[in-house]
Amino acid sequence: MAIVATKLNKGQWIRHDGDIGVVLGIEHRTPGKGNALIAATIRSFNSGNKKTIPFWKSNFLAVNLLIFLALLTPGVARAQATSPLDLVQRIEAGEQAWFGAMATEPPLISLGAPLDLGSGDVDLTSVLRDRLRLLNRKVFSNRQWRKHWVDQGRAANKMESLYGELAKTIAEENARQVVTAKQACARDWTALAEAKASNQDIFLTSFEMEHDSVEERLEGTQVSVAGPDRDAPPTAQAVGATPFEERAVHIARLQSRQTLQSERRALAVLELGLLKQHLKSSATVQPALKRDVELAREEHRIAKAQLLSPDPDWSARWLSRATSAAAKADKLKEESDLSGVRRNSLEFDIDLAESQIAYRDQRLSEIDKETQEAEALGGWLNALLITARQQAPRMIGLLFMILLGGWLAIRIVGLAARTVVKLVADDDPDHVSAAEQRANTIAAVFKGIGKIIVYGVGVLLVCDVVGVNTGPILGSVAILGLALSFGSQNLVRDFVNGFFVLVENQYAVGDWVKIGDHEGDVEQINIRSTRLRSGTGVLQIIPNGTITTVENMTRDWSKFRCHVGVSYDTDIDLVERICNEVGAEMYADPDLKDSLAEAPTFVGVTQLADSAVVVRSQAKTKPGAQWGLEREMNRRLKKAFEEAGIEIPFPQQVVWHRNISETESPTR
Repeated sequence: MAIVATKLNKGQWIRHDGDIGVVLGIEHRTPGKGNALIAATIRSFNSGNKKTIPFWKSNFLAVNLLIFLALLTPGVARAQATSPLDLVQRIEAGEQAWFGAMATEPPLISLGAPLDLGSGDVDLTSVLRDRLRLLNRKVFSNRQWRKHWVDQGRAANKMESLYGELAKTIAEENARQVVTAKQACARDWTALAEAKASNQDIFLTSFEMEHDSVEERLEGTQVSVAGPDRDAPPTAQAVGATPFEERAVHIARLQSRQTLQSERRALAVLELGLLKQHLKSSATVQPALKRDVELAREEHRIAKAQLLSPDPDWSARWLSRATSAAAKADKLKEESDLSGVRRNSLEFDIDLAESQIAYRDQRLSEIDKETQEAEALGGWLNALLITARQQAPRMIGLLFMILLGGWLAIRIVGLAARTVVKLVADDDPDHVSAAEQRANTIAAVFKGIGKIIVYGVGVLLVCDVVGVNTGPILGSVAILGLALSFGSQNLVRDFVNGFFVLVENQYAVGDWVKIGDHEGDVEQINIRSTRLRSGTGVLQIIPNGTITTVENMTRDWSKFRCHVGVSYDTDIDLVERICNEVGAEMYADPDLKDSLAEAPTFVGVTQLADSAVVVRSQAKTKPGAQWGLEREMNRRLKKAFEEAGIEIPFPQQVVWHRNISETESPTR
């Protein structure tokens, strides 16, 4: 009894009625003393099925088990060596994974009827957005189906290997045939799953192609389409309109119609592109649909064949699969037939879209020809002559008023310019002062700009009187001005800088200035350039646009500085006294007093040079007199220093010699 209790346990192998199996569970149904009924649930090693076997717990059973363990056939011994329990458990787990993957089918979504783009009572944007949503769901569903079949293929491929391993260990022919049939089923199902997954890739390519085309067409719906609410020229001529105005309205209406036809043609081109992409997508998906129908029928064939298996558990598992596969095949057949209908409808829609584009091209050609005739110069001149005859009295009166107003405006501008010049003019007709020159320049610029404005306004008013649309003219003038400003930036910069030079009075004629590297006397200033005469008589013409820094040496007052070098043994106090005396003499000189603003004075020592001590004297002068006064100061200082015995040294060197005795001479 102890032996029996030890040996009959879960996971143990036993023989019963010519079959062997592994114990999955033990149930004591009649507990008590002596023999007791034991129900053992085993997994048959030959068939793989579960069954319950009753045993009487006795010594006989113990002996039977011991004999079985000792007399195992070589095949069973090998199976036990390769862990039969592990193989059965792997088969059970693999079948659970395989049939579990079969049971979790994603939803099957149909695209339904073809996309309708021609219904006038349907919002095209809503239709396209609904189609996009349906395509997104279809793409997601097909990706789920692809994963569904990939998972099944992996599980079936694993089961094919396990069934093959199990078949090699079974000696009984009938049991081995059952397992071999399961192996063939797993092999067929693996091939079916691979074909299904490959076919889903074709579906995905087709649906993504259609998705992209619908998105592109949806973007095209943003194009403005002319309609009843669109702003357009009036359909009827205004009362009292001139022939010139009637022609202008007619041309505007033609241009509006041309824009309308162009936009409708653009939409037709977008629609044609969408339809062609749909047709291409349909051509791609049609073979895939037919292949899907074939695969669904193959799925039904495999499942139906399993219903004939002698294993009741196995056939029961395939019953629902056979039923669903048949229904799926019918549904896919309907989808395939509907795809053919969609393709025929798309071909018809493409022909219709191409005919619409051809019609739009014809209408655009007719409108373009009519517009060219309406815009011809002869037609405008004829309309202008008719308008002139009809509106002659009114137009003549308005033109006379415009001319009179322009003449008065020009006279006022000229009067204002002359008034500015007179305000700064002096009584000397032979001399033009700097202020007069500046006033003349500013007045001339003001007068020229005023005339341009008056003439421009006059031309626009005349065009308005005769019925010419001034909007395009103003636009053309603006574009021309922009082009000129880019093409003549230097010229514009010269005029702007020249204007500010004159207005700010930075320098005037007669001033001695330094502009950049140029220095000289200002001879002329105009709005474009400045002319300088250098000290050597060279005339320098400087564009005003290049002027960045100006040094004016004759504005308001000037100053001169005299630098004189005296010897190092000279008394500096004596030099200071002589410099101040010479400065006082110059300030007292009646010929120089008017040019000096103050007496020249000694400033101090400015440098201890190699050969001399440099001192400085300076004084503030009237503008432009500093150079002559500096020369006169130098002359008087030279004379005064000579009288006082003060040496003005020239560059010199002091050399010291030292005698070297013979004893200090270097030895050879």
